Amino acid sequence: GQKSFFEGETSPCVDSAPPQSSFMGGCLARCLGMGGDKGEVLLGSDRDGSVHPASSLPSRGRSGFRSFVVVKHARHGFMLLEATKARKGRLFQLPGGHVDAEELAAHGEREACRVAAARELVEETGLDMRESMHRLVPVDMQAMGDKGHKLHQSRRRYYRLDINDSDSVEDIMTGPGGSLRGRRLATPLSMEDFRLCLSHEHTGFKFERDGAAAAEAVEKHSGGYNKQAVLLIEGLRDV
Repeated sequence: GQKSFFEGETSPCVDSAPPQSSFMGGCLARCLGMGGDKGEVLLGSDRDGSVHPASSLPSRGRSGFRSFVVVKHARHGFMLLEATKARKGRLFQLPGGHVDAEELAAHGEREACRVAAARELVEETGLDMRESMHRLVPVDMQAMGDKGHKLHQSRRRYYRLDINDSDSVEDIMTGPGGSLRGRRLATPLSMEDFRLCLSHEHTGFKFERDGAAAAEAVEKHSGGYNKQAVLLIEGLRDV
């Protein structure tokens, strides 16, 4: 079953309706632990047991990790964002992007990637999971064989998010820095009754019920890795 693909249904970091500042502090205290060999805060680890002390991490710019969210509506299927790129033309994407180095230094790999996934999701779609982080369920790619291991080694991290009609976005939300520039409420190209608040980089969105078709639609996104991720998550073969 698919549950074996996930690291857990809920996050051990989530308290009931905490303020955001105490939420992050609680995550650090419970998930990351204190004290390395030299009394440093250990900022996360991989399955191989390697850890990243604060002194070894960059503090500015991009971290080298990317986080993506596979969003699936209970009735409509996979949510795919439309964009137009100079070299690739029209394409569809999963919500997501780079994990900031500041996030990695502050929270460690595991929690930073989830924090970045929530940040990218709200910036690109208006779907705000920052106070409901348990809904972003991490996908354990290393449990999915050689192809999944390759995705993990590429420093891409994936999360599942199940949504329903109640998650439809009703208001225009500000972007980074409080800007409303280019943001708009949009209904799907596939004509379902659902709304997102899209960022300026996206020209639309659609739902796709078929997993193989959704994977094919995102083939141009992130070097083809996201196509493979959708196929693995859905238990489908690459054709």
